Amino acid sequence: MNLKVWLLLALFLLGGVALDAQNADNKWGVGASLGIREYNGDFTNQFYSFKQNFGGGASVARYLNPSFDLMGHFFYGQSDASDNGRLGQPTWLNFKADMYNLNLLFKYKINNGYLLKEASFLAPYILGGIGGNLAKTSGSGYSGAFNESYLNPNIYGGLGLNVRISSTIGLHVQSSLMTPLNDKIDGWYPDIAQNKGPDLFLENSVGIVISLGRPVKKDADGDGVLDKFDKCPDTPAGVPVDANGCPLDNDKDGVLDYQDDCPTMAGPKEFNGCPDTDKDGIPDKIDECPEVFGLAAFSGCPDTDGDGVTDEADRCPNTPNGYKVDRFGCPVDNDRDGIPDSEDICPDKPGVAELKGCPFTIGYIVGKYNISMKPIYFDFDSFTLKPDGIDALERIANALHNHKDYGVQFDGHSDYIGTEKFNLDLSEKRANSAKWYLIKKGINDLQIRLQYFGETKPAFDNKTKEGRSLNRRVEYSLFELGKK
Repeated sequence: MNLKVWLLLALFLLGGVALDAQNADNKWGVGASLGIREYNGDFTNQFYSFKQNFGGGASVARYLNPSFDLMGHFFYGQSDASDNGRLGQPTWLNFKADMYNLNLLFKYKINNGYLLKEASFLAPYILGGIGGNLAKTSGSGYSGAFNESYLNPNIYGGLGLNVRISSTIGLHVQSSLMTPLNDKIDGWYPDIAQNKGPDLFLENSVGIVISLGRPVKKDADGDGVLDKFDKCPDTPAGVPVDANGCPLDNDKDGVLDYQDDCPTMAGPKEFNGCPDTDKDGIPDKIDECPEVFGLAAFSGCPDTDGDGVTDEADRCPNTPNGYKVDRFGCPVDNDRDGIPDSEDICPDKPGVAELKGCPFTIGYIVGKYNISMKPIYFDFDSFTLKPDGIDALERIANALHNHKDYGVQFDGHSDYIGTEKFNLDLSEKRANSAKWYLIKKGINDLQIRLQYFGETKPAFDNKTKEGRSLNRRVEYSLFELGKK
């Protein structure tokens, strides 16, 4: 093992303070590191050969949470190499570079409480971020001697291990890869197959970092009284305590203030330290009538009619037992139809007393006025109403007179004898016969709708005489105005 490896190992074993010492109490850390920067590019691969000169760095880190730190990292190191025959070129190809590197990094800590505890003795971590690189490089390249300076962005990532010595002291060793977005540092960058891409640099280091936090005095329950003086060391967080670290009991009722619903008035433990003046089993704090015996169901107040509204607030003190009432103690009538909800079968729809609070329905109207709903039939080639049809229309007219929010639809039909146009016109006339009969009876035109279909919708077989007689018809149906 060469001398530089032994020296780095010795520095690690003899190290100082590490970033791992940072935690929620010690959030900041600054430090220095010693290491070697090695080259891998077009000429050769020197990674982990430890043949380069020593370099040094500095860092500032800020604890974010158990998993992440944010780090500003600077490192300086020299790198040099010659072609060693790798490119099949003369041995005059070589370079030497001074590399200044500044990065902003995120550090992911494996000791975040998932795989390892935050205070673990061994704490592996992963680094990643971006930064800038200043390279002052010289040598003999593909175009001859060169002496250049390059300032480029770079990508930086690495692995490391911290060893915790105490809550503030630890050691760390780290290996990181840095690639500046530049292929010119080694002087070899022609557009030919031998050009292997961006130059890469490996940083191997051990670090000395000082945590800037102060030691925290132990106060396990966080009440402001140090554990060694605290007579109640398990006090819940945020609870006011006395000089001995014990919860307060200002009213001396034996119920601690943080458990006492009435910390300034003495009361029994069964009511969480609150008094009950009227002895009704309801603490004064929630008793709306603290000086009058009442029931819990009525917030400690009396309720003569048992409707759930106290006598003092009840505007309808004689409401029948069991009725739903509003906040004033009066029967609820949600649909405002004059029928209390407790008597209303349809409490959410305005209705009539005749139907116990429910609105009229088509089925009810049909039954009430004995409307048969059978078609109105006509003679062959006729649109003159017959006695049965007139009787049906009289019943419909009576219903629509009394229920003006309902209407009737007439659908005219014919048999298939004759032309389609003739039959369509005849079905229209039949529907209009029914319509005009109702209008003469005083029914509003808006309560009547017409449709006519001619011979297109037979109800029975048009090939038989009986079937044709039943197809010469007007069908009707009731509907509620405003609804299709």
